Amino acid sequence: MLRGELWNYNPHGSPRRRTVVLISSDGINQSPRPWLIGAEVVDEDPRDILAVPVQEHGWVHAGNIGRIFRGWLSERVDAVDIATLERLDTALRAAMDL
Repeated sequence: MLRGELWNYNPHGSPRRRTVVLISSDGINQSPRPWLIGAEVVDEDPRDILAVPVQEHGWVHAGNIGRIFRGWLSERVDAVDIATLERLDTALRAAMDL
């Protein structure tokens, strides 16, 4: 698992299936840690300065990040390109004032 990858996320006990982008560092993503950091990819533009388009998949909002349980990641869907990952990095820094 690498930063910028898109995965199907299927929380047990929830009928809701979603796509998430991994935003935690590769060191965390490749470790045995059970929790990663990610953000949901949504279909519609949230119309917010912190929203980044993810080509062919929708939008990710840098203000809507959370813990992702590794065991509920079911299938790698794709990966964002370098330009999108850089835009997401910029939006994350803005959201957290880093």
